[in-house]
Amino acid sequence: MIQKKSLVMVFVIVAACAVSTPGQTTITLGLSGPGAVNDSTIKAGQPVSVDVYWESKDVDIRGFTTGFRVYSPTIKAIVHVADSGKGINPAGDLKAHGGWEGTNTWDFSGIRVIPTDWDGTLPDTIGFGGARAKVAESAHPRKKVLSWTMLVPTTGQILVDSTFFRPSNIWAVALTAGKEVRPLWNGPYKFSVIE
Repeated sequence: MIQKKSLVMVFVIVAACAVSTPGQTTITLGLSGPGAVNDSTIKAGQPVSVDVYWESKDVDIRGFTTGFRVYSPTIKAIVHVADSGKGINPAGDLKAHGGWEGTNTWDFSGIRVIPTDWDGTLPDTIGFGGARAKVAESAHPRKKVLSWTMLVPTTGQILVDSTFFRPSNIWAVALTAGKEVRPLWNGPYKFSVIE
């Protein structure tokens, strides 16, 4: 008789194999700007950009929904660094890169931003979505496509993980063949904030 733990392990392995099939999309994070010491360390009191990278292997993308949660066990608040008129939200702290700016890549007014709680009091949550009705976003190697700029005033630890938004309540990538995949994500990302 197979034990319950063995059945659960088989299910996890099968699910992992299904997710990591060819034609997968991977989403990763990095840091840049004056406050970036390296990809896992932030300097307190300096602006830092949290950079969202996408890699799309062997598939063209028709649409996507993603969301991120910024939180901390030790830090109560961050500052979203405004850059009015230069971003994809009114404050300008959210930016698109790598051809994702404007409506050239994503139709219907470009990338949609869903700021359900983006006020600097942690946790903060933000959602992104886009759709292509005409021509799909071509498969591409890892490239920076989104970012947000923040300033962490005190030392401690900041974490960024996935979160989900309506209507899909999942991270999803729509492909040209009418299929949908879940992007690979290795979060939560943990960043040490030092003096």
